[in-house]
Amino acid sequence: MSLKSDVDAKRREISSDNLSMSIGELLNLYKDKELDIHPEFQRVFRWESQQKSRLIESLLLGIPLPSIYVATSDAGVWEVIDGVQRLSTIFEFMGELLGPNDDAKLELQCKPALVLEGTKHLPSLEGATFETMDHALRLEFKRTRLDIKVLAREQQGKATGKFDLFERLNTYGEPLSPQELRNCVLVSLNPGLFRWLKELASDAHFRASVLLSEAQVLEQYDMDLALRFVTLRDVDPTSIGDVHEFLRDRMEQIATDPEFDTESEREVFQEVFAFLDATLDGDAFRRWNEGRDSFSGGFSLGAYEGLALSLGRRWQEVRAHHDTFDIRTVVKSLWSTKAYQESFSGLRARERMARVRPAADALIADELARCAPRRRSAPMAQAAAKVVPTSKAAAKRVAVPRRP
Repeated sequence: MSLKSDVDAKRREISSDNLSMSIGELLNLYKDKELDIHPEFQRVFRWESQQKSRLIESLLLGIPLPSIYVATSDAGVWEVIDGVQRLSTIFEFMGELLGPNDDAKLELQCKPALVLEGTKHLPSLEGATFETMDHALRLEFKRTRLDIKVLAREQQGKATGKFDLFERLNTYGEPLSPQELRNCVLVSLNPGLFRWLKELASDAHFRASVLLSEAQVLEQYDMDLALRFVTLRDVDPTSIGDVHEFLRDRMEQIATDPEFDTESEREVFQEVFAFLDATLDGDAFRRWNEGRDSFSGGFSLGAYEGLALSLGRRWQEVRAHHDTFDIRTVVKSLWSTKAYQESFSGLRARERMARVRPAADALIADELARCAPRRRSAPMAQAAAKVVPTSKAAAKRVAVPRRP
């Protein structure tokens, strides 16, 4: 296919209609459930009160906003592809926004009306709400028109096309982290899988093992790491190009695959990190300093990509010997290898994994070989197996060490 033919085909695929609609008209569509702004997205975006106030200021002053992009679903509902932050802020200001009532559940409730902060050009906005504004201002606000671009329906089999556009259109407001962008795609494709991944990332043993900062969790880095465990542990690192593109593509495949076994993946994930937490107490992915005879520093992504992925890949074997498997010695030995001693700075993910994974694989294989002759009798092994949970319910019974 020639370049021109290729361009023409793609243009037809993402063609759009331009509409001009008032805020009042958009609100009516939202209240009639004909406009879907994906409540789950509200967990992803991080607009502060000042950013929201500046948006309302722009609308009151008549400053044009970027276009809002929507796609029409099979049910005829408009799904917002770009503009979720803006519309959510507008509806919140008007006291009409429905959102999740906490971080874990899906129940929606009407959120409190937004109280504005003073801005550079309108300091008198301080403490203002939609209801306390002058009646004429409220009418003008509702009649303010926004530019809406309605994307043409996607061709059959192109279910993820509009989400490629979402990533490119993320230009207004605070830039999102790679996982926040992926979460937006995942919420749209499969909300249930988004909740499943969020549950993995919220696992107490996982959190205790990776020891992320509050800022990292805010940017959904915990979900990034959980997704890496699920998608990368059985992949040849040399086959990966850009890791963020790979994670997105693989995530989309999983989200649209009805055969993906979430329960089996959940079990492996929870068992692996319960084992690491119980045996390493937060040191699994920190650097081992032989001279000081101690672990130091914070979380190392390179260490995670080596140890966690290799351990997850051979978990059934390790699990059979977990009572004698000396993971602490394995971790210390990893930091003595050339692959781990050299800096990870400046390495792409594929280069980093290609270096650390063979080292982790080799040491785990050596430890399994050491454990094999010393396998306990069946009754003893069954008793020891109680240390590692084999289900979600059992995982909750494992005590997480208290931290000062």
